Amino acid sequence: MKLIKITNLSIRYGQNTILTDVNLSLAHGEIVTIVGPNGSGKTTLFKAIIGTVPTNTGKVEVKPNLKIGYVPQQLIIDQTLPLTVKRFLKLARKKDANAFEKALNLVETEDLLEHQMSSLSGGELQRVLLARALIGEPELLLLDEATRGLDQPGVASFYRKIDEIRNNTD
Repeated sequence: MKLIKITNLSIRYGQNTILTDVNLSLAHGEIVTIVGPNGSGKTTLFKAIIGTVPTNTGKVEVKPNLKIGYVPQQLIIDQTLPLTVKRFLKLARKKDANAFEKALNLVETEDLLEHQMSSLSGGELQRVLLARALIGEPELLLLDEATRGLDQPGVASFYRKIDEIRNNTD
């Protein structure tokens, strides 16, 4: 069975049409890249898949009980909040500390557990967001411009880590 099947999906916000007649299906093990200019609806498509935006027409079918990990395009955190990486990860899912440490270990940031979210560099933040997405051991991982704001070595390192994780979990 397909993990995701999207048929004739259209989404509008008010008078603005964001997506028109999108058709897509994803099977286990596939790697798909969604490319388009800013404002073309890539984030909206991801949000439709995870069920956080309503569709106007068409349908998004998700395999029953599919575990999805989502790394957002950006995360805005109030810099005045005393939020450690550990507390941030606990907001995502109720798991024991071992699950957090395992996920952080996968992305090689286990030393950040007690760091403040506001003190993380761009690369550290992206790896923490990836760790958060991996905590539930997802079958589908959605990366929405996950390397935004990273320098070229940071981008290369991030995608090497994604490839390593993929190869170790298949």
